[in-house]
Amino acid sequence: MTARTALRSATVAGTTALVLLSSTPAFAATHPDDGGESGAGLNVIETLLIFVGIPAALFLVVVILVNASSRARGPRYRPGLGWWAAPIWFNGPDDADTAVRTATATTGGGGASARW
Repeated sequence: MTARTALRSATVAGTTALVLLSSTPAFAATHPDDGGESGAGLNVIETLLIFVGIPAALFLVVVILVNASSRARGPRYRPGLGWWAAPIWFNGPDDADTAVRTATATTGGGGASARW
């Protein structure tokens, strides 16, 4: 048995022992509150805030977090509209303007028609 396995086993055993010892009936004797005495009731406003307000607020937080990334990116391209973004040359030369100015035209095909 390696030291790492022994440490892991000791940690699991210790945690299990603590959970079992803290959940025994003897531990419950030190905490006499068993729910026999009811506390003060909630009025209508408090009930609505707890059972409607908190879930609605959590729902709004999730909606905001889901939509935040698309809002931060900006507008999307829509078919039929003009393209407004700057051109990007992926894996092209470092100086794209010079490469375009010094390029020579090809003849005889190529491109999407696959005639090289």
